[in-house]
Amino acid sequence: MIIICEPIARGSTHEKVNSGFIYGLHLAYPQETIRFYADITHIEAIKNILDHDAIIIDNIEYIPVKFRNLYSIRGIVKYYSPFDRILKDAIEVKVNKIFFFSFNPVILYALKQLKRKSDYHEMKFTFVLHGSFDTVANENDKPDPLSLPIKKIKNQNDIKYKLRILRHVKIAELPHVFASFFNKFMPWQLMLKKVFTDRKMMLWKHSADYRYIALSTHIIENAARYLNVKEMNMYTVILPTVFRQPSKQPENEYVKFAIFGYGNPLILHNILVKLSQKNLKNNYEIRIIGMDNRGTSEFLNVTCPSPGKRLDRNEMEKYAEDIDAFLILYDKTRYRLSCTGSILESLSYTKPILHFDNDCINAFNRNENPIGIRCSSLDEFVCKMENIIENYDSYQPEFQKFRNNILKLRNECTIENSLITLKESFTW
Repeated sequence: MIIICEPIARGSTHEKVNSGFIYGLHLAYPQETIRFYADITHIEAIKNILDHDAIIIDNIEYIPVKFRNLYSIRGIVKYYSPFDRILKDAIEVKVNKIFFFSFNPVILYALKQLKRKSDYHEMKFTFVLHGSFDTVANENDKPDPLSLPIKKIKNQNDIKYKLRILRHVKIAELPHVFASFFNKFMPWQLMLKKVFTDRKMMLWKHSADYRYIALSTHIIENAARYLNVKEMNMYTVILPTVFRQPSKQPENEYVKFAIFGYGNPLILHNILVKLSQKNLKNNYEIRIIGMDNRGTSEFLNVTCPSPGKRLDRNEMEKYAEDIDAFLILYDKTRYRLSCTGSILESLSYTKPILHFDNDCINAFNRNENPIGIRCSSLDEFVCKMENIIENYDSYQPEFQKFRNNILKLRNECTIENSLITLKESFTW
């Protein structure tokens, strides 16, 4: 039996990468039953995306678990009970290893404390590295952020926007949302973040029984500046995903850009202000396929089909269908030791990208096999957008070249090519 646990994600968060890992583990261990522990909302999201991607896994069990107080002092105590239950379940079926799709420092602390018990002393764990791992780099150094003339969006924290999001939160989830908000301002929470850091908890009581998976090659390369990646037992499994069928190159009257997912409202606002100062002759659209459209209301070329509300996968695909290129608005300070799902989506939807210089995106948009255009400054980014808008037809051959390169990269990134490493990361 393969036991998997997702202690953090709720709903559709990480649905694509987690379903990719489930599929990969199924391919790596086809005879083994998979048991998946997660919040019920995430279980439903995983079932939906597997069904959407036509992935059939008959030998999988879904076990709903309530994980509360994800990163707080109370969480140190609250995590013990569900993890103790999961470890006991593992022992009962004679399994001594668990694959964790995510973690935070409190989770590591709880598991390492539980492992001290004689019953669990032989347990082993594999963890997938996500965004919080960036703190390991940020504690030591941080590149200069992108130079922006506008430092803050008017009404950036607009209460109307917050309320709009809350209207779509299920009643059962409201206590968790409010608790997370108020916890940020508590003095003990500030102390907790200083004591329980990713670096400290990863190093504390580290042994061969703990292994970590990075989702891109750049993560291991950058992490080597701050940790001994060999001693930390780190492996690379490129963003596991089930790619949809390639779509045809759109035939539009004018260029259509899209921001897929969370985006970056402040950088987008700066781009829009600069674009509005250009004497553009041709029409264009920037479509926000996500829920955060702050800072865009005064710009007529920006559309957002679902402000304040998450889209399901079918809706995302519908709104991405006629898009020419994805805009990825992260600068050098972001995703140094993690991987954004935005690049995964661009590969899955076969969309060229326009992006800023960023270690994560650069790892996929390589000089020898470009899948888009890299810019080093805000002005360069805006000028490139202007050029594409005004010369849309002449960019069609270049977009097609990028799409062909994306198809090559998809073949390289397919989960089938990572099965050996995946098994190595989960074999003792």
